[in-house]
Amino acid sequence: MASLSVIRSSANPWERSIWDFDLVQVGGRPLIVCADSSGSVYTWDPLEDRWGSYQLDMPFRPEDSYDFIDVYAIGAVVLDGRIVVGGGSDHQPFAQWDLETGAVEISADTTHAALGKVIGIEMDGRPMLVGADQSTSPRVRVYDVERREMYAELLGAHLDGIGALASGTLGERPVLLSSSWDGSVELWDLREKRSLVQSAKTGPSLMGAALVPVNGRPRIVGAEGEAVWLVDPETGEEDEALAWPAEITERIEEGEFEDDFTCIDAGLVGGRPVAVTGSEEGRVCAWDLEEGRIIGEPLIEHEGEVSTVRLTDLDGRTVAITAGRDGQVSLWDLQLLQIAAAPSHSR
Repeated sequence: MASLSVIRSSANPWERSIWDFDLVQVGGRPLIVCADSSGSVYTWDPLEDRWGSYQLDMPFRPEDSYDFIDVYAIGAVVLDGRIVVGGGSDHQPFAQWDLETGAVEISADTTHAALGKVIGIEMDGRPMLVGADQSTSPRVRVYDVERREMYAELLGAHLDGIGALASGTLGERPVLLSSSWDGSVELWDLREKRSLVQSAKTGPSLMGAALVPVNGRPRIVGAEGEAVWLVDPETGEEDEALAWPAEITERIEEGEFEDDFTCIDAGLVGGRPVAVTGSEEGRVCAWDLEEGRIIGEPLIEHEGEVSTVRLTDLDGRTVAITAGRDGQVSLWDLQLLQIAAAPSHSR
């Protein structure tokens, strides 16, 4: 069975760490919107390997007496042909800007906690930005981009900050996933603005989750420590963790393999569910969610931590996009995995 392969890699010309990115489609072309370690925002066009840099205006009101901008977490959407971004950091609450002009559209609210994660989503045809707190008893806030106002403020059962968000559908219902550093994941109904289910976990912090159909049933897939696991979104019940190769399992048990996951995303490749993880040491792994095991061998493409991974379609093929603290963005070809040809012994 084939392993992952890199289509293209590009380091940002400013030689800065990439802490987060989001993905938008502009005129039918993908564009990656990044935030770096200095609070700057820039874009990368993967088809032309072209970078752009943008300056955002100060997000605070004059009466707030703050004179800095800090964007480590970023989300992006397209509204009427223009890119709108939301962002913040562990020092700055959520704010919204027009990317091209840098103009502030929603100011940072100093009564809100610092931002842990933000993503751009679409709900019933409306572009939304979702920001989640870093605080204990964190809020998830959903913003209507066009109206420039908060659509919903969600408070669930998380006890620590939220480090990852993902969106999807459950039946006909648009839903949101929030993953907390306390090890819990919560599923939200965006129309009804309420929690549907929470799965509580123990052990290392949860580093991300996604919603994907597995064997015809919806499943939440998450990454925590050195484990990838599946949860039933309707009951919160957890399946057995996915399997590492025997040699890595032995090294984990003997304490010789320590490389915790830092991010995860999942989707369908050739109609089959696949997850892709990134780790502290720069490893990128693909996982067959129906077979319950890793695909091929873990590959190291980044020098140091992989900060973000996303799955998307590019020129008619499914790819994974990773970015790291080494300032590099890489495209991985998932079509070459050929996992549909593998014999099925579903979990």
